[in-house]
Amino acid sequence: MKFLLINPQSSVKIYKTGKLRAVVSEMPMISLASLAGVLEKNKVEVQVLDLATSLAPEQELKDTLRYFNPDYVGVTFSTPLYEEAKQIAEIVKSFNPKIITIAGGVHISALTEETLKNTQFDIGVIGEGEETLQDIINKKPLVKIKGIAYKNKGKIKINKRRELIKDLDSLPLPAWHLFNLKKYKASKLTTRKQPVGPIETSRGCVYGCIYCNKDIFGRTFRYKSPERVILEIKHMLNSGFKEIHVWDDNFVTNLDRAKKICDLIIQEGLNKKVKWVLACGVRCDCIDEEFIKKAKQAGCYSIYLGVETGSPELLKKINKGETLEQIKYAFYLCKKVGIETVAFYMFGLPGETIETMEQTIQLAKDLDSDYAKFTITVPFPSTPLFHEWEKQGILKTKDWSKYNFHSASKVYDHPNLSWEILEKYYHKAYKDFYFRPKYLAKRLFRDIKEGRLLIEIYGAFKTFI
Repeated sequence: MKFLLINPQSSVKIYKTGKLRAVVSEMPMISLASLAGVLEKNKVEVQVLDLATSLAPEQELKDTLRYFNPDYVGVTFSTPLYEEAKQIAEIVKSFNPKIITIAGGVHISALTEETLKNTQFDIGVIGEGEETLQDIINKKPLVKIKGIAYKNKGKIKINKRRELIKDLDSLPLPAWHLFNLKKYKASKLTTRKQPVGPIETSRGCVYGCIYCNKDIFGRTFRYKSPERVILEIKHMLNSGFKEIHVWDDNFVTNLDRAKKICDLIIQEGLNKKVKWVLACGVRCDCIDEEFIKKAKQAGCYSIYLGVETGSPELLKKINKGETLEQIKYAFYLCKKVGIETVAFYMFGLPGETIETMEQTIQLAKDLDSDYAKFTITVPFPSTPLFHEWEKQGILKTKDWSKYNFHSASKVYDHPNLSWEILEKYYHKAYKDFYFRPKYLAKRLFRDIKEGRLLIEIYGAFKTFI
């Protein structure tokens, strides 16, 4: 039995049209590595085709189908990649209609029936895929497999959702040997060593921000034991990675566990072998000084923090569950300890006005993080925000390729602001933050000291020119 796992070509390229093009990094997909590990454990021959690293993706797909001749093809994709995933399924079916095509990822989980109906995917995996794929390859009758939707005589059948995996330690190690790490190039602005690899130490977020989709991992926090995390770090080092980025929803949900991981990294001497980053937006109200000190000692040099807005009213409106005081204190602690910070901000939230956007820009300058990322809010399918704005009739299109928060294009009519105003403040935020004399002087001093001046100049050119 042969199984081909595919990552669409624009999974990275979709970010290269906005302000973030200078910091876009290519790295292998942890989701595909995890699924491949499960398939190999079940004696399936697996190949991973990451079209994001391909110069001629369509031709490479056709060539791979020809020489590998898979029985199954699985494609994971987010909402902006829907059209590409649809095209991949069409190419697969034109090569061999008997190949079973499987869709996975957040979009199929959010819009299951619509996606299956309008594509040539045979099966849609809803939620986590590891246990579901085992049932599929073991030829369990589709009607009895939890967590899937499938086509049957022209109709879409949607089965009962599968329970979340309780013991994440039971999962096989990710199959990193299936990836050619030489193909991946990470931005030197946001990394220190290459190649860079992602690690997943937990799943699920217990918080209820209205712009987040919880269709895959839910709101239950499940985690790998500190010992398992150490095992995975060693596995990544043995696989050739030099730097690790943590891709958890919120690594510090259980702070004692996070501290234990840091302690074990130090005890094992791994802090002398690898640098790592908390790269997915840690919550400001979940960290303390002890953790930041331990993280730095353990080799973490940068923490990404989700701020979203400088308006106390909007923080409440989006159900963030944090205060400005907690946010400011988190950045204060990071500066005190001496760890790099990256702050995330959003424009166009419900209730947003020119005044609240000005508050956000001012907060960004006050926090004075090492880097700041501003985006225009996009209501992704199945989020509370999407449902609310769909009910209000302000969504303008369901052309999913436009649902890209790094280069969104008029997917809704904001109740208070024109799209032109949103784009104006998107550009204004970057200029106001990065062209401050204080910031420029600080960066110049640091970059000369660390030998990173040319890297920063290149990044500035890519961002603003």
